[in-house]
Formats: sequence, C-alpha cells, structure tokens
Amino acid sequence: MNLKSTVDAILKKKNRTFSWLAAQMDRTFDGLKLSLTTGSIKHRDMELMAKILEVSPLAFFSEPLSPLTALTVKSPGTLLAAEYNELRLALKSCKELNAALKGQIKDKDKIIALLTKG
Repeated sequence: MNLKSTVDAILKKKNRTFSWLAAQMDRTFDGLKLSLTTGSIKHRDMELMAKILEVSPLAFFSEPLSPLTALTVKSPGTLLAAEYNELRLALKSCKELNAALKGQIKDKDKIIALLTKG
C-alpha cells in the first residue's frame, strides 16, 4: 500500500494540493509527506485527513479488506474469535522461533567447545 500516492490521487480528484492538505491539518509539508511515505502516520491524523478530504478512511487503503477486517465489520463477537485466532497463530510462530534460537545456542556451544579443545 502506497499511502502517499493514494492521498495524491484523492487530492487530484478534489482539485486540491498537498500543501493545502498539510496546512489544513496544521502539519508541515515535509512532515506530512514523510509520515505518508514511511507509513508512520498516526490514526488520529488519518481520521482528520479523511474528514478534511470528505472521504471515508477506507479510501486510503487501496488493497482489499483482509479476512480479519471483513470479520470485524460483521459483529463484535466475530472480532474476538478472529483476534483469538490471530494471537494463537502468533504464539505458535513465537514458539517455533524460540525452538530455532535454542537450537542455534546449542550449536554455538558445541562450536565453542570444539574450538577450545583445539
């Protein structure tokens, strides 16, 4: 997702400039450009930008909705189930990474032991 190009396209449709948007948001041109380019823009700034440009915040995301986002629109109960599944998968990934790191530590210890013998 290239947020800067999406905002530029919206501004072009609205016949406005990026400088105008930065001034409306009380941000510097370079600061706003950097936050859009790097993706470090804050949630409240995105909401403000959507309000100023009179678009839905979803307009900034050109990619289709992820399954998790689609579930959150349906009902709050589904959101909890989706978050639980996401956390469960993240935990599984962390356990696998932990096992791999422990294996690397054992290998390192073996290498050190072999080097000290020689």
